[in-house]
Amino acid sequence: MSNKFIAFLLSLSFFIIALITLPHYGINWDTINHLPRGQAYLHYFLTGKTDYSDLVLWTRYWQDPDALGIKSDIPKEVAIKRSLYQSDGTTFAWFMNHDGLGHPPLSDILSSLFNVVLFQKLQLINDIDAYRVYGVLLASCCVGLMFYWLAEKYGKISGIAASLALATYPLFWSESHFNNEKDIPETVYWSFLLFSVWKAVMKKSCKWFLVSGILFALALGTKFNVLFIPLVIFPWLIVYLVQSKFQQWKKLLILGILAILIGISLFIFSWPYLWPDPLAKILSVVSFYKNIGLTQSFNARFTGILGINYYPLVWVVTTTPPITLLFLSMGVFTAIKRFICKKDDLMILFLLWLIIPIGRVVWPGTTVYGGIRQIMEYIPAMAILAGLGAGALMDWISKYTSRKLSLILVVFSFIPILLTLHKIHPNENAYFNFLIGGLDSAKQYDLPSWGNTFGAAYRQGVSWINKNAEPGSSVVLNDGLMPNIPSFWFRKDINFTNSLRSGYLKKGEYAIGLVYEGTARRSYYETYLDQFIKPVYQAKVDGVSILNVWKNDDQHLLKKWSERSIAGVKFTRTKFGLLFDLNGTRKISRLEIKYWESNCSKLISGYTRFSADGQTWEDLPVVYPTGWKIPVIGEQPMNGFFIDPYTGQEVRFIELVLTPPSNCLTQIKSYRILELY
Repeated sequence: MSNKFIAFLLSLSFFIIALITLPHYGINWDTINHLPRGQAYLHYFLTGKTDYSDLVLWTRYWQDPDALGIKSDIPKEVAIKRSLYQSDGTTFAWFMNHDGLGHPPLSDILSSLFNVVLFQKLQLINDIDAYRVYGVLLASCCVGLMFYWLAEKYGKISGIAASLALATYPLFWSESHFNNEKDIPETVYWSFLLFSVWKAVMKKSCKWFLVSGILFALALGTKFNVLFIPLVIFPWLIVYLVQSKFQQWKKLLILGILAILIGISLFIFSWPYLWPDPLAKILSVVSFYKNIGLTQSFNARFTGILGINYYPLVWVVTTTPPITLLFLSMGVFTAIKRFICKKDDLMILFLLWLIIPIGRVVWPGTTVYGGIRQIMEYIPAMAILAGLGAGALMDWISKYTSRKLSLILVVFSFIPILLTLHKIHPNENAYFNFLIGGLDSAKQYDLPSWGNTFGAAYRQGVSWINKNAEPGSSVVLNDGLMPNIPSFWFRKDINFTNSLRSGYLKKGEYAIGLVYEGTARRSYYETYLDQFIKPVYQAKVDGVSILNVWKNDDQHLLKKWSERSIAGVKFTRTKFGLLFDLNGTRKISRLEIKYWESNCSKLISGYTRFSADGQTWEDLPVVYPTGWKIPVIGEQPMNGFFIDPYTGQEVRFIELVLTPPSNCLTQIKSYRILELY
């Protein structure tokens, strides 16, 4: 079989399996920031309209979250009239005034095009998953590219190994299902751009330079990460030109500049927000990238010599399958040897492709958060080098056996990671290898962002609730925004709204929550569930829950508890607000205040802080006035009454830091503090 045909078969296999498993993954929690924008711009490009006045109103229906097709409780022809993300509140006209504080929209537009075709026109795939076919298709093409590029240059064994290394990379496989707005498209376009530039230079081809310009536009229109690709291309190009004695360098320069201009032009055309003032608005986007890449908080635990941030290196090493790490180590050695001994300049391209994406977030003063999904461009390079390593190893083995057996050995070497992926499916982006001891050890080590599935795991909780919740049940998120779960995934009799969080009142609502590093103490409600309520469902990886479903009622308490008022509590008015002294440490559960509302200032803001000794203080994250500690009670303070719930913290002093300090809340009529016993 030809290399092109094998590449096609590998791509097709990946695509079919990924498509079938699409309904196993929830949406990326950034979806609400991307798909409404994609639909708004696409609708303008297709119709010229700046709003959705030409569409029917969206009809509320139930879409079975376990189905890939359109499986709803209303006729299909009614359900497909309009996407959930074609919102009248976020039209083209709105985005022309409010866009620009995030990534470019080209992949939002393209994934929306897949929705219009596959959901609204052909009625083949449901509203949510139709968007994600875009990411799956791109990832599939990249799997085929890995084989084709290496097979053409270094043989089929290297190609097969590279393709398998990419397809079985846990982060790549998982994110290809739901990260279709940013990281997967950027990774794929980056890969094809390097391939097309290599082809263009090798063939001195105008056609390939044109392709390079288009791919540059696609990558730039998805994410500005591609602006680091010159650090890969230029050193390789210099080596190539030196080795070729600068043959036709003027032609390459002219065609390269034209490709860049084509890319920039297409990028600006694809983003209507830029049209009124391209330069100024592009600079505002650059400022966004500077903020997330340079001003995010640093973790001192991962700061090394000269300020190097080795957090990304820890993630890369501990989340790469062992077989890929093994082949990679051989591949790096092989690449260096081939460049030195055979003057193979392509090795420089491959090595820099691996180094630059990782190096730019390891460099002192830079940072990355949420693992390494933001720099996924390194993964195809790792797969290519792993393919080279596997090929070199099999060349040595084939001296003692046949090439067919060598190929079989390569394929079989990936079976352990395939079995692992099957075991933890569909939570592959929570994978950690044996070098750290799996997710359980990553949790014990408190590796930042351990267990974070970025919203993908929510769908498992929704499916469980649909099958097990009583008719008329209420559902909330333990923390987070409701758009993280498409509301029409829930049965129609289920009331999904965060306003029904009830905390210590135990009103019986179901709560869905992702579990990962730092989640247990972000808010009162989240801490309350973690400490007092036993989960009714858990999705686990390596024995560690990455998603919980709780039912907030007496029957699911981890242990029975009661409350009583604390006697002898004294309070004083301070220059900051109010200070309560419990005359000893107590496990507090609630502060209640009744206050006078006449002849006083309205509370502008305030927060609570605790101390056991009067010296060391802990601030609670909630700022008043707010209704989000226990929404069913309402905003606090309100109408002469204030409730501040706690979760059993052992403290002696409670201070309310208030602005202004002499507001109505300080005019206490009566108060009480309750403790757990």
